[in-house]
Amino acid sequence: MDKVSSIKNLIFSFSFCLGLLSCNSHKTKDFNDNDLLIINVFPTKDNVKHLYASEIITDLEYIPLETSNQYLIGQYYGIEISENYILVRSNPHLILFSRQGKYIRHVGSQGLGPEEYRIVSKTTIDEKSNMIYLSNNTELLAYRISGEFVKKLYLKDIYNKAGINSSFGKIVYWKDSLFCANVNLYTGIEDYSFVIFSLDGQVVKLFPNSIKFKREESNVIYINDNDDYTDIYVYNGQLKYRKINSDTLFRLNDQLEFVPEAIFDLCGRNAPENIRDKGDADRSIYTYMTDIQELENYFYFICDFGNLSQKGIKFQECLYNKKSKKLVFIKHDFIGQGPPRERLIPTMPGVFINNNKNSQIVDYYSSGIINDIDGGKDFVVTHPQISIIQSANQFICARYQPHKLLKDLNMEHFASKKIKNKEAHERLKKLLENLDEEDNPVIMIATFK
Repeated sequence: MDKVSSIKNLIFSFSFCLGLLSCNSHKTKDFNDNDLLIINVFPTKDNVKHLYASEIITDLEYIPLETSNQYLIGQYYGIEISENYILVRSNPHLILFSRQGKYIRHVGSQGLGPEEYRIVSKTTIDEKSNMIYLSNNTELLAYRISGEFVKKLYLKDIYNKAGINSSFGKIVYWKDSLFCANVNLYTGIEDYSFVIFSLDGQVVKLFPNSIKFKREESNVIYINDNDDYTDIYVYNGQLKYRKINSDTLFRLNDQLEFVPEAIFDLCGRNAPENIRDKGDADRSIYTYMTDIQELENYFYFICDFGNLSQKGIKFQECLYNKKSKKLVFIKHDFIGQGPPRERLIPTMPGVFINNNKNSQIVDYYSSGIINDIDGGKDFVVTHPQISIIQSANQFICARYQPHKLLKDLNMEHFASKKIKNKEAHERLKKLLENLDEEDNPVIMIATFK
């Protein structure tokens, strides 16, 4: 080991010891809720490891979306799934498929008319009410699953009623025609941080902005509640919310009050909320979390450890097992260097960094979850739009373009893989035999243990 490597290891070990002390001290906080879950989020030599699909997943299902010239899906698209439907956002179209991938219909159309959507940022299928909801930063629209238009709600009407001088960040459908949204903190002194409103335009509840700060006008780049660092989602009918930079996940109770449910203890590396106007420079010293998703037995989320990143991996996927109380940082293997975009990026954006900003040399890493079930491609949980079928305990874990799937899953690839489920492997091979490289995408859905 050379002298530079020794110094780096010494620095990391020192930081690690400080982190452990901070993690332990965090547990002394006084909370009334005995069921509060505390998760220590810090990488060690024992919890940064390869994760095999067979350890956490019981089955992998591949769904080829039906192909026609009337509904071709490009490379960039979003997906929402429910028990019986798949909804694809492929600009400018919104296309509904069956759970088996059969085309059903287009939903609405793009335009400026009273029944049309301008753009689509977020979609939700609610089979209980037989509705599809879609939203962007100016409007929210409702259609029946059968395709009929129901309503368009202009968000400026909500802003005016609530006295909000900002705009909404993430908008999430909750239940019974109720929606929830965080308020963008553009100035830092906004009166409210969260709103519950109804499809008929009524403001149900406003939540005060508890921590205010004055953003310096000279700062052009800043972190705000509009980006992926704010988490809002619904699990088993319960609304969950974590504010930007916060280490606490809150649950909305029956009295419409947010109560703490889980603390993601970042070991003293979480950024104080009163410095969020400092901009991107803070991301090198603090740990940031994003994209918390929840299944029956797991929390899935992503961490940016800044200057403590593991071997240059900018974003680290984390999986916490609620039963075993263990956290795994999903390990990626280094696969080579090269200019940006000239190598295949095998996972989500962010698992690489620039080694040399002048020459734009980039490190590339393998996908995180090793597919030892059917011998298919390794994968990560789809980022940033993660879709869950909660009742079935399922994630969309990958979206494949057929030409890439046919190219990558060849005899040489299968020969290099350890395959534990021969029946699943044969199903995958049969899929490949019936696939054309110009077909619509293939979605892979994983059923978690």
